[in-house]
Amino acid sequence: MRTRHRGLLASVAISATLTACGQAQANPQTLLTRAKSLLDGTTSAHFTLTSSGAGGSGIVLLGGSGDILRPDSFNGTLTVSLSGFTTTVPAVSINGTFYVRNPLSDHFESADPAQYGFADPGKLMDRQNGLSSLLLKCQNPSAGSDDRLNGELLHEVSCSLPGQDVKALLTDAAPDRPVAATAGIAADSGQLRRVVLTGPFYSSSTSSTFTLVVVNYGENVTVTPPPAGS
Repeated sequence: MRTRHRGLLASVAISATLTACGQAQANPQTLLTRAKSLLDGTTSAHFTLTSSGAGGSGIVLLGGSGDILRPDSFNGTLTVSLSGFTTTVPAVSINGTFYVRNPLSDHFESADPAQYGFADPGKLMDRQNGLSSLLLKCQNPSAGSDDRLNGELLHEVSCSLPGQDVKALLTDAAPDRPVAATAGIAADSGQLRRVVLTGPFYSSSTSSTFTLVVVNYGENVTVTPPPAGS
């Protein structure tokens, strides 16, 4: 009887602990695999990109926001540093062509997104080489502490990413070195909500951080090329 009583007390204690702390977090690899599947299955999403420690010569990407539409479209703005001045420029990508409004002429013109420290933002939802592809390239994923973003509970998974794969999506001055990554995955929906990347993006000797937040899966989005001469 005494042994059974102790066992009952232990069970109650464990149950109380789980109730206080929330459900036990799923296996990190399972979280990443499901998050990729959900992102690959949606037609569109909205993203916001911010940075810290970004700097360098020429045009430097500091952040951006916009809508991404499968298979290869984007409409939004990029915040860049140009010759020491920070400016926000509208940008559109559709059918493999990237357009940006030149801040000097105030007209849209086709451009190479690499000049802005970014691969084509229209490719962010590409299943093979876009954002979701990084999730399954995480090396040694491990569960981190839960966090919240705008009140939403996130399970966090930390890992290391090959610099070459990050360069294909964003930029990387030293692609032979790994990039530290933390993926925040919504506890309720399993959706990828936030990715934090820290690495030598603009200088092989200095690390900077990019934070990408993804929301509004499946929202109604339309992207059209900018009118000629606009």
